[in-house]
Amino acid sequence: MAARVRIGLSPDLDFSSFVQYDTESRNLGTNTRLRWSFHPLGDLFVVYNHNLDHTTGTWRYENNELLVKVKYGFRY
Repeated sequence: MAARVRIGLSPDLDFSSFVQYDTESRNLGTNTRLRWSFHPLGDLFVVYNHNLDHTTGTWRYENNELLVKVKYGFRY
């Protein structure tokens, strides 16, 4: 079971989120991304991943991760 949401706040700012539940392993995972084009050749990405485990019958924290990435192209 999965759901995806994408919102274009402006041509330069984009928000997307993906949520997935695995019925076999009983894990819930989310991936949320914010992309900002600060220049025609440059993008900034902020990505947050969060995972929960439900094998014991209660939701239990498994892990989370916050990533920041800058992509820039140089023309010469």
